Amino acid sequence: MASRARTGAAEGRGPVRTCIGCRRTGPPEALVRVVALPDGSLATGRGLGGRGAWLCAGSPACFEAAARRGAFSRALGRQVDPESVGALRALLGGGHGDAGGVRG
Repeated sequence: MASRARTGAAEGRGPVRTCIGCRRTGPPEALVRVVALPDGSLATGRGLGGRGAWLCAGSPACFEAAARRGAFSRALGRQVDPESVGALRALLGGGHGDAGGVRG
């Protein structure tokens, strides 16, 4: 059985991403991409290179669920320290729209 992401892309609907907080799927436009920078900090933005993790835009609950479960480290494939997660939380504030490459 094909994954939902591959099925959606194959049918011309475009890519599908999964939120690391709630595990819901959606188009990249509905989620925020988070990457780990070489210095260990976290940043948001679709144009940044490297492995990314996705969160539902504007959902503090998804952010908190991901932070609580250690999903950032798992999804990014590297250890993410709690200070970096806290800095990203502060920068994203109440809403998690694409912050345009804001560093955490």
